[in-house]
Amino acid sequence: MAKKNRSSKKQQAQARAERMKNLTMITVIVLFLGLGIFAVVRTFVGGAEVVRVSEDIFEYENQPVLGDPDAPVKIVEFGDYKCPACKGFKDQIYPQLKKDYIDQGKVAFYFINHAFIGEDSITAAMAAEAVFDQDPDSFWPYFEAIYDNQRNEKIEWATPELLTKLAEENAPKVDPDQLKEDIEQEAHREQLEKDREIVRKAKVKSTPTLFVNGRKVDAAEAFQYDGLKEIIEEEMAEAK
Repeated sequence: MAKKNRSSKKQQAQARAERMKNLTMITVIVLFLGLGIFAVVRTFVGGAEVVRVSEDIFEYENQPVLGDPDAPVKIVEFGDYKCPACKGFKDQIYPQLKKDYIDQGKVAFYFINHAFIGEDSITAAMAAEAVFDQDPDSFWPYFEAIYDNQRNEKIEWATPELLTKLAEENAPKVDPDQLKEDIEQEAHREQLEKDREIVRKAKVKSTPTLFVNGRKVDAAEAFQYDGLKEIIEEEMAEAK
């Protein structure tokens, strides 16, 4: 009888331990979710890895947007104004994307800073944020102008003087004196810090990095328009 009781007590102890283990796992999962650690989800489609992030982390409402914000597909570019590959994307892919999808109301295009190449990467990013703050519609002509005037990434070229001059030439609604003061006073550094936090959450490692409705687009697909177009069409079909 004593042996039977000992066996029963052992089973009860094991059951309690298992319940505690499960409870601990649930607590950890809830904690991780609260911290946003599960913001990135990896799946495999046709043998290829597809990485998705929660679109909430992009804070669309706070970002510059080109096109209809209510478009079924939202594309986010993480870029650095000193990045040669970002300029390549702007010159080679962006115009066709704009013509085929953005101007047709099918895609809303967003830009988030990942300023990491040099100190003047930060200067250029803060200038663009200052332009956006003064007149959101002036952001995109200014965005294009900075890339059109990009120089060697190894030299410091994005100066307050050049960035103010570009605004005078391409963003007439922007007060150049206020812009220059904002750049010199680093008035929009806080926005860059917010962008840096988004970069961290999205696990962005390089530029340009694109996300289509939260789906990460690798560099090869970003520079092959047909591949990017296929992803856009897939996301449009899912959005219906």
